[in-house]
This record gives sequence, C-alpha cells and structure tokens, in this order.
Amino acid sequence: MPYTTFSDAQVNSLIKAIDADGYAVLPDWATPRQLNELRALVSQTVADAGNDYVALSGRQSVQGTPLYDWGMSHDFVDLCRRITAGVTGQRPADNGMTQTLRCLTGNGGRRESLIFHYDSYVLTTIMPVCMPQTGERGDLLMLPNRRPIRRSYLHNLLDKVLVDNKWVQRYLRDRVARDEQAFTRIVMQPGHMYLFWGYRSLHTNLPVAEDALRATAVFHYHNVHGSSSLASRLRKSLATLKGPNLQDDVPQT
Repeated sequence: MPYTTFSDAQVNSLIKAIDADGYAVLPDWATPRQLNELRALVSQTVADAGNDYVALSGRQSVQGTPLYDWGMSHDFVDLCRRITAGVTGQRPADNGMTQTLRCLTGNGGRRESLIFHYDSYVLTTIMPVCMPQTGERGDLLMLPNRRPIRRSYLHNLLDKVLVDNKWVQRYLRDRVARDEQAFTRIVMQPGHMYLFWGYRSLHTNLPVAEDALRATAVFHYHNVHGSSSLASRLRKSLATLKGPNLQDDVPQT
C-alpha cells in the first residue's frame, strides 16, 4: 500500500470527517498491481462457489495476498488503533482486528443485501476490489452515527434486537424506496479505503444485479464488548444451538 505512517493531524482529520460526514476516504489504498491480484483471487473464489455469494473470513483464508499483509500490517493496525482511541478515549488492543473478503453475486448476493445492522466493532474499513460500473452497484448506504458507544453489552444487544427483525427491516427498506435522500449513499471506488463508525452507524449495501459482482475487503477493529461475560455466554449458547460453524458478527457491508 502507498500509505505508511500517519501524523496526528492526519488522524484527527480522518476522525473529524467521519464525525461530520459519516465516513472518510483514503484514496488509492491499493496499487493497480494489488487490485489485479485481488481481482484474480475474487474471480477464482466466486467460481469455486458456483458463481454465487461467498465470504472468506480471517487472514488464513487469504494467505499470500495483499489482504493478508494489510491485516498484519503494523502501520494499518496502528492507524485503526489511533482512530478508535480518538472516539473512545481508550487504548484498544493491537490484536483487535478481524477481516473478511465478501463477494456479492447471484441470488445469494441479493439475499445478503439491504440488511441494516450495527457492527460490534467501533471502526469499520472497506476497500472495494470489484464494483459494477452500471445498474445496481451495491453502494454503501447508512444512517451515520445514530447511537453512542454503549456502556453495557446488554444495551448494545437491545439496539441490535430492535433493528434485526422483519418489521424494522421492512420499514427501513420501504424508507429507502420512498426517500433515499434521507440516507448517506457512498459510491465506492475500487482501491480506495473507506472508514466509518460501524458500531454507531446503521448501515447496509444496496442490491447487486445477479449477473454482476461486488467484492469488498472488510476490516473491523475493536470489539467494544468483546470481554463481556454475557456476550461470551450468549455466543456459547448460540454455538450449541447452531453448531460449531457459527460465525459471530460476520460483516454484512
């Protein structure tokens, strides 16, 4: 990546942009060569999945690619830590990063769209690898900074339950159809890195045409309630009900 260390002034500028506009952008995060390499990975991954929706979670699934390097990059993790510290007033752990390569196409891609949610992580960063140029592009849509960082996991869970139900989801989809201008729509460009408060912002992606492809590298940083004993007990209970393949808070962005 062309970016290395960031000055305090640059970090503060990113924080101010996220607070004011809902998001900030680091242009040309990926070089053209890196983008071509990642597009080849996406093409193979989607083909292996039968040309339908697929997500690769964690660094091990993208070994030998720039995505693996960025997830391990001291400079990138340090940037996320400093941005997160600026909004929380706390020093997050340097190992608080998760990542997913998310590929939307086919029927599965449409099912995974227009699902509004809050993230469990303070900072969400997205770098598009492939975006449709015309038609249904799958643009990022959000109501930015709608809630504070909750002091308790229980309050955070209540926020999520109030959103993650068919009535509220239908209301939000209808609102998009009636008045899309009420939302912040981000027309993302491949290779740019987009940053926003995933924990505080209600967000989703717009649909993607079945014969198109939208692929994004999603990095989450600092799970606010990661040490909550209640959260741990609930995860264990869900794992028992749903099996060992349960993934907690898989990005839907």
